[in-house]
Parts: sequence; C-alpha cells; structure tokens
Amino acid sequence: MKKIIKAVIIIVVCLAAAVAGAVYLLTPDTMDVVVADRGSVSPTLAGIGKIEGDRKVTVYSDVAGVIDERYVENGERVRTGDLLAGYAGERQQDDVELAATDVEYSEKILGAASDNRAKYQRKYNEAVAQIENCKSVYALLEIYIMSINANDQAKTYQIKEQQKAYQNDIYKMQEEISEKQSDLSKIEADLKTIELKEDPQTDAEKKEIDSLRDKSKEKYDDIKRLNEKISDAQRASLCLPQEGMDPETYKKYIGYQNDLETVTRLWSEARTDRDTAQSMLTAYQEIYADEQAVEHNKLSLSKAERELARAEGGTVAPADGIITNCLVDVGAYVEKGVPIFEMQSDESYKVRMMVSKFDIASVAEGQTADIKIGNLAYEGKVSKISQSAENDASGKAKASIEITIDTDDELIVGLEADVTLKLGGVEGVLRVPTECIYTDDDGSFVYITEGGTVAKKYVTTGVKDSTYTQIDGLDDGAHVVIDPGAAGSLGEEIKENIL
Repeated sequence: MKKIIKAVIIIVVCLAAAVAGAVYLLTPDTMDVVVADRGSVSPTLAGIGKIEGDRKVTVYSDVAGVIDERYVENGERVRTGDLLAGYAGERQQDDVELAATDVEYSEKILGAASDNRAKYQRKYNEAVAQIENCKSVYALLEIYIMSINANDQAKTYQIKEQQKAYQNDIYKMQEEISEKQSDLSKIEADLKTIELKEDPQTDAEKKEIDSLRDKSKEKYDDIKRLNEKISDAQRASLCLPQEGMDPETYKKYIGYQNDLETVTRLWSEARTDRDTAQSMLTAYQEIYADEQAVEHNKLSLSKAERELARAEGGTVAPADGIITNCLVDVGAYVEKGVPIFEMQSDESYKVRMMVSKFDIASVAEGQTADIKIGNLAYEGKVSKISQSAENDASGKAKASIEITIDTDDELIVGLEADVTLKLGGVEGVLRVPTECIYTDDDGSFVYITEGGTVAKKYVTTGVKDSTYTQIDGLDDGAHVVIDPGAAGSLGEEIKENIL
C-alpha cells in the first residue's frame, strides 16, 4: 500500500514539474523598453585648458642705454603707467649738450652770413641807383653837348673824327673794365667761399687764398689804370680846338665835358660796385643752407631732449596686466626698440584649449562653455579658432581654440581650467538614449518591438550628448528596446517593461 502511495506522489510531482516547465518555456521574456520622443539634444566637449590674459603685450626699450633699475619680477601684476625699468641717462645728457653746442655754433654762422648778405644787398641797391642816375645825367649832358655842336659851324671834319676815335677808345676801355670787373667778382666769390668754410683751412687752401688775393689786387690795378686812361682820353678830346665857339659857349662846352667825365667815372665805379656786390650776394646765397643747418640742429636738439626725458622717465607698463617674462637684468645695455618685458593684459581673461581633429568640426565661435578653476565656476564663450594646428605635449597635432571668460575677478594666468564646451544643440528632434544604438557594416540600428516581437531597424543618427542621440528613421512613440539582451531575442515575442 505504501509503495502505491509513494508511486502516486512521484507521478504527481513529475506532472507538476512538467507543467511548470511548459509554462516557463511558453511565457515571453520581459525586457526594458523606452519610447522614442521629441526633445532637445545638447552635446558637450570636455577638456583642459590654460588661463591666459586677453592679449600678449611686448614691452620695448624706449631708449638706448644701460638698465640701472628693474622694478618688477615675473608673475607681478602691474597697472598702466607703472614703472618697469629705469635707465642711466649719461649718454642722452651728452647728446643734449652736443646738440645744444651745434645749435649755438650754427646760429652764429647764420647771423654772420645774414649780416654780410644784408650789407652787400645795400651796396648792390645803392650801385644800381647810382648807375640809373648816371645814365640819366649822361644822356642829358650828351644832349647839351650835341646842341652846342649842332650850332658850331667852325668845327672841322678832322676834329669830329678825332673825337670819335677818342670816344671809341673810351668805349673799348669801358668794356675791358667791365670784363675785369666780372673776373674780379668771381675771384672775390671764390675767396669768400674758402674763407667761410667751417673746417680749419689747409695749407693748400691758404696758398689758394694768397693767390686769389694777388689776382684780385692785379684786377683792381688794371681797372684803376684803365679808368686813368679813360680820363686822359676824355681830357685829350676836350683839348681839341673848338673853332667858331665864342668864349661863353666854349666855357659851357668845357663844363659839360668835365661833367661828362665825372659822370663816366662815377658810372664806371658804380658798375664795379654793383658787380662786386652781386658776386658776394651769389656767394651768400648759401645762407639758405645755413638756415637749414640751424633748423636741422634744432630738431636734433629737440630729439635729444626727448630721448633724455624718456631715459629719465624710464619704461612704463603700456597696459594693465601680469609680467610673464623679464628679458633684461640690471646693468644690461639695450638698443632702442628691443623687447625687454613680456606681459599679458588682464583687462579680460581667456582659456586656451587644444581640440582634436575629430572634435574641431563641432566647435564654432560663439558657443558657450562652463569653466571651473578649482572650486570657482565661470561661464565663457568661444572667441577664436586658430586656423593653424599646433602640437600638444604628446606631439599630436591639434587645433587651438580660445574661450573668453566672463568675469571681473583677477585670475592667475598659467593655471589649468576644466572646460565643458556646449556644442551646437538641437531642439524638438526625435531622440533615443545613446545606449540603444548599435552599429554594424550596414550602419546604425536599434531594436524595436513590432506586434510584441523584437525587430531590427536601421536609422540615421545626428547630434548626441551624454544621454541622448538624435535619430531619423523611426516614428514618434516607437518602442525601442534598451535591454542589452535584445540581440538574442530578435524575432521573439517579449513582454515590455516601459521605462
């Protein structure tokens, strides 16, 4: 009896196990499912950058000289106008004194030249006036003499011819005097040019001066001799018999001839004075060069005074910022315009970050970023994307971007900053969790449920962030399997657990 009961129990247990197994095998698996919906996808790019000032500033030496003071060190913060370096100004002081001496000397030269030029200009004007006066008087005397000769019936043809010969001789001698006066003027001009030279005269120049003076004396003697011969010819002409003249007429005639002789002599002397003054004025035309020399020396003095003022004032900071590199030490000699400091302006700050070739296409100017410097958080905006790649610390070529930091705080340049760059996001797009998307040789795909069974669906992906990816190729509200075991249930019926 006991054996029968035991057998019955065993049969019942086996039947129960068989029913339970059948139930288990026939019950669908439960899988997590999400519903594809529309929303925003906000991709980001994380990286590490270095804080810099808004611009690099190179400070150049204001003057050439020796650095005798340096008032800043690397890492110091300075304000516009703060003194950075001082100079020993002995060289600039010497330049000022030398330039002042040049001005004084050139002004003396100009003053002397101006006085001489004015003197010879007066002589020239007086000589020209005398010549014009002699011309008028001479013409009037000729009229008087011609009127007497016209009424003189006793003059013979021979007397007229003799007088004409005397007059021709006088004209020739006057022309010779004019030529010698021209030669004399040239000699005087050459002599004055040598005498006005600023440099000490050489032995050769002294010999030339003596030679020119001898030639000048010779010309003066020749002119004097010719004037005497003219006077003799005029007297001889006057001594010719004047037949037919009554005593009163003859007296007038002789008076006119004497006046004519005096006028001729004064006329000749006035021409000599005029030509000499003209030659000296020509020599003193170089007064323009003397004026230019004065102005040039004054400009040099002004420049030297400015250089001295710069040396005494030292080099100052051209902007607010932080000294990043001192390029000179005290005692160093520097030329004007050489770099002596490097600094970064702290009017604003930026983070400089390196971006790989895979991410740079997603970066654009104007994108915002979250920046953390230690425990401090700031916002920023992409202000520049370099178009030339640089090698990072590992030697890989990357693109450099600059992110301007929105802050009024004084930051320390050179520190590292954690940057989360917000790339171009999209709104109202169909999206699914990024973990739902798989890829194979044919592209990207997801597992969805259709009629309660699992199916494979190829899709096109768009932008993605840390949570969602934009997709195209699904209907709104599609059920997407998020369970990692979906590949093993392809084509099978499942029970959905919608998250």
